[in-house]
Amino acid sequence: MKNRLRPRPYEGEEGQIIVFLSLVLVGLLGIGALALDGGMLFSDRRDAQNAADASSLAGASAAAYYMRSNSVNYNAFICGTSGTEFTSAVAELEAISRAASNDYVIDTDTSDNHGVDVICEITDMLSYEDKHIDVITKITRDTSSNFAHLVYDGPLRNEVEAVARVYPPMPLAFGKAIIALNDSACSGNKYGVIFSGTSQTTVTGGGVWSNGCLTGNGTSFTVTVNDGGVGFAGSSTGTLSNINPAPLYIPSEIPTYSTIVQEPDCSGLPNRTVPNHGDATLEPGVYDEIKWTGGNLTLDPGLYCVTGSKGISLTGGSLLGDGVTIFLTSGGVSISGNVDPVDLRAPDETPNPSPAIAGVLIYLANGNSNTISVTGNSTAFYLGTVYAPDGDLYFSGSSGTNPTFNTQLIGNNVEVSGGATIDINFNDEENFEKPPYLDLQK
Repeated sequence: MKNRLRPRPYEGEEGQIIVFLSLVLVGLLGIGALALDGGMLFSDRRDAQNAADASSLAGASAAAYYMRSNSVNYNAFICGTSGTEFTSAVAELEAISRAASNDYVIDTDTSDNHGVDVICEITDMLSYEDKHIDVITKITRDTSSNFAHLVYDGPLRNEVEAVARVYPPMPLAFGKAIIALNDSACSGNKYGVIFSGTSQTTVTGGGVWSNGCLTGNGTSFTVTVNDGGVGFAGSSTGTLSNINPAPLYIPSEIPTYSTIVQEPDCSGLPNRTVPNHGDATLEPGVYDEIKWTGGNLTLDPGLYCVTGSKGISLTGGSLLGDGVTIFLTSGGVSISGNVDPVDLRAPDETPNPSPAIAGVLIYLANGNSNTISVTGNSTAFYLGTVYAPDGDLYFSGSSGTNPTFNTQLIGNNVEVSGGATIDINFNDEENFEKPPYLDLQK
C-alpha cells in the first residue's frame, strides 16, 4: 500500500544545486584572484620600492663622495656651475647602475615614471640657505595576472618613487661665527647670545646667530661684524644699538642637523695624569682632570679625553698645543688671563688626526651642561671650533689687551664680555667641516 503522507517533490526543483555551485565557484575564483594576484602585486611593489630606494641612495652617496673629493662645499655649491653639474651627472650614473644590478633598466627620462632625475635646489630660509641635491628614482613594474584578467583587462601596475637628499659638506651652523642654540625667551641676561662689559668685539666672517634671545647687557660694549650679519629667531633685550650691522629678527631657527658633531672615541686611549710642578709635556689619553698653575705646559698632538667632574683649570704658566682636540665628558674648562702665552690649535684635516677631530679644539659632550670660560690676553691665540651643545661659553679679554680667537663659538648660550679689544676671526677652512649629509626623503 502506498504511503499517502509522504510529500511529493515539486516539479522543476531538480538541478538547482548546479546553479548554486556555479555562483559559489565564481566567488571562489574571485577570492583566489584577489589573494594570488593581489599578493603578487604587493610583492612586486615592495621589490620595486626597494630597488628605487637603493638607486636613489646609491646616487646620493656618489654625489656626496664627489662633493667631498672635489671641494664642492657649502660655499661653492651654486646650481648650474660645473661643480654641481658634475655632481648631478655622477649621481645619475650611479643610480642607473644600481637599478640595473636589481634588474631594472632605467634612464634619465622620468616622464614615463621609469627613470632617474637629479635636481639641484637652493632655498632661502632667511636665517640660512638650504642647499641640496635630490636624487629622484621612479620605477614602473607590471605584474602578470593569473585570474584578474578574466574580470579586468588593464595592467596590474605599480609605480613607485624614492627621493634621497644630499647636503654638501659645510661648516657647522652654515658658517656662522657665534651661535647660541638655546631657543628660550630672554630672561635675566642669561639665555642666547649676550654681549656685555666694556669690550670692543670685532667678528670677521660668519656673523652672529641666536636660536632664541639676543642681549645687549649695558651700554659700554661695541660689536662690529664684518662679512656677516647678526640675527635672532626669538626675542631681544637691552641695548642693541651698539651692534653693527643692526640685528635682525628672523623667525627661522637653524636646523639641528647643521650643528651636530659626532663625539670622538676615547676607548683604547691610555689613562694618564698631570705632573704637580715644573714644565710638562702631556700626551694624548684619558685624564681625570687637567689642572695647571705654573710652568710651561705643552700638549702633544692628539685627543685628550677628560672624564672627571673637575674638568680643566689653568690659572698660570703657559699653554702650547698644536693639533689637539680636548673632549670633556663631564666638568668644564677654565683658562684665566694669567696663562701667558697661549697658543692652542685644532688638528688639520690632513693627515687624518683620528681619534682627534679635525677643526675641533674644545668639545663638551652632549649632556655636559658645564661652562667653557676663557679669558684671553695679548698673547692668547686659539684656533678651531669650540663646541658645547648643552653647555655655556664665556669668552672675554683682560682689560687693555687684544686676544685673538680664530674660532667658531657654538654653545647652548654664548657670552662675550670683558674690557678687552677682542678679535673673533672665523675661517671655515680652519674650523670643523661637516661631511655630506644624506636623508631618504621618500
